[in-house]
Amino acid sequence: MKRRVLSGLIGALLLTSFSGIRAQEYTGITGMMHVPTAEMAPAGTARVGAFFLNGEFTPDKLAYKGEKYNTYNHFLAIAPFSWVELSYVCTLLKNAKNKNEIQKVGYCNKDRHFCIKLRPLEEGKYWPALVVGIQDPKRKFKNENEDYAYFNNFYVAASKHLNWKGHELGVHLTYRYYRSDFNAKWRGVAGGITYRPAFAPNSRAMLEYTGNDVNVAVDCYLWRLLFVQAGLQNGKYFSGGLMLRIQL
Repeated sequence: MKRRVLSGLIGALLLTSFSGIRAQEYTGITGMMHVPTAEMAPAGTARVGAFFLNGEFTPDKLAYKGEKYNTYNHFLAIAPFSWVELSYVCTLLKNAKNKNEIQKVGYCNKDRHFCIKLRPLEEGKYWPALVVGIQDPKRKFKNENEDYAYFNNFYVAASKHLNWKGHELGVHLTYRYYRSDFNAKWRGVAGGITYRPAFAPNSRAMLEYTGNDVNVAVDCYLWRLLFVQAGLQNGKYFSGGLMLRIQL
């Protein structure tokens, strides 16, 4: 049995080397790729991590001279109770900077925002879990050219899990509202499925529809400490990252 579990974990790690992700996990908040779920981190869990974000993953407004670019982020997240998750996220922004009187383009700015997720209803035998959440709750500007709430959205999500001989299938349905028009392609209903195999319970595969993209991803926990996640957006744009999980 131990050999089977070990083989499953090694297989999951190899998969993460060749697959990709677009993740709600990139904020430190539990979810799928781009779509939130009603799953929650265990109480007392803290996460520190960093992600590579493909330019196709980020909002359309995140561009330099009209061209989108790949970027990175890092975050600190905590679940003080089983019904709440909080995170603080920093995303690197590309811009021009003067150094020794020579203008160079680099990651010289950061977008900073908070995320919060609350679960008013825990999953039961006959009903799904239900959560509400917000990402990047900055104030609204009258002029959209001054709108720097790049990731701002509100959502309601429901999740139900089915188990068969140790295999777990999760079904997730979400409604999101992105305030800014440059994120309008992701407004509305989204959802997906997740699968945890019995032989590798620390690994997960997922398929989701964001309202605009179809994404696939895999992730796994190694030694219950290091979280690895990778995925492909529309089958071709890679994003992925690492997190260190600490049980306080």
